[in-house]
Amino acid sequence: MELLRRAGGLSGLKNLAADAPKYVALCQRLLADNRVPGSAKAVLLAAGAFAVSPINIPFFIPVIGILDDIGIALLAWGYFMKQVPPAVLDEHKAVVGLKDGLVRP
Repeated sequence: MELLRRAGGLSGLKNLAADAPKYVALCQRLLADNRVPGSAKAVLLAAGAFAVSPINIPFFIPVIGILDDIGIALLAWGYFMKQVPPAVLDEHKAVVGLKDGLVRP
């Protein structure tokens, strides 16, 4: 619900979806930037590997079985973004055309 509130409701969520390619480009640029700590990159890449791996919490566990990949991805993204120096983030946001919003938790 927090994501929906921060996105500005359903219309904001549509805008977020439309900006998805920009967020992918931002992520690629930040992963390639040497000013971003390697530990933060490792956490984000590990979460991505977990999301595509066959390892999964069984679906018979209510709620958790369905949301484990999403939860881990969101936690990893939040950690990653907190580790990115603000000046570096602002620089890359400007290049990909993102304004303030859901980029920094």
